[in-house]
Amino acid sequence: MRGRILISVFFIFFIGFCVWAFAFDHGSSVDVQEVTFEETQDSSFFIPAVESGSSEIDESEKTSPIVEVGEEVKVEGIDEAKEVVKETEVDDSVPTQFNLAVPFTSQAPHGNWALPYQEACEEASAYMVWLYFEGFSSGQVNADVADAGILEFIDYENQVHGDLLDITVLETAELIEGLYGLRAWVVEDPTVEQIKEQIALGYPIIVPAAGRELGNPNFSGIGPLYHMLVLRGYTKSQWITNDPGTRNGQGYVYDIDVIMSAMGDWNNGDPANGPKRVIFVEPN
Repeated sequence: MRGRILISVFFIFFIGFCVWAFAFDHGSSVDVQEVTFEETQDSSFFIPAVESGSSEIDESEKTSPIVEVGEEVKVEGIDEAKEVVKETEVDDSVPTQFNLAVPFTSQAPHGNWALPYQEACEEASAYMVWLYFEGFSSGQVNADVADAGILEFIDYENQVHGDLLDITVLETAELIEGLYGLRAWVVEDPTVEQIKEQIALGYPIIVPAAGRELGNPNFSGIGPLYHMLVLRGYTKSQWITNDPGTRNGQGYVYDIDVIMSAMGDWNNGDPANGPKRVIFVEPN
């Protein structure tokens, strides 16, 4: 009898564990082939699957997004000449899934989550995008190399803005341009289709978010108030990300609705009610 009870308890525990694992398996990777930046810019590169419209992708759509300069947005502490652009036209012939080969590092490469690493999601996100455009291989970045890269960005940031713990998307875009020489600009109220198109052109997206609304079980405690991460790919219903807020963030998958809902700029410490903006980054 005792043996039967033990077996029953073990069986119940096993079933419960399986249910728990299934419920929280949102970070598992997806089977979508990685594409390098060089491949996306190759005129012979072809992706047959499209969501709608023509079965072929216009070659011009592979090299430049269609953007229109929108109304100038003034943000306290930022150069008022900085413009926020709004996407106005989108090609509906984007691939059904895409996954850019963006290298990964957490914001705490050595597992030390004390300052400044605790607040280094912006810097780590920018650094990963720069590595991608520089042609570094996808996968985990060496911890020493990543640590040096993140600290370099923080040092530059301190020179420009002083000792800030959190920076807005506009400030982040300015720092990316200043340190890396990339072209970075802010897009306000982006749609899912616009983001997918930009990724399919070979350009990862940096997105700010109210971190506690992301529901990532790998975050410590209730999660960060304000967070930034990289959108590197997508499927029909999910974003493929590099989330620097966890060591398990490489290729971390979020439902599309989760990211779009949690998206929000710093907004003086209230990102849940902040403007919905993202950073588009391209080589200059």
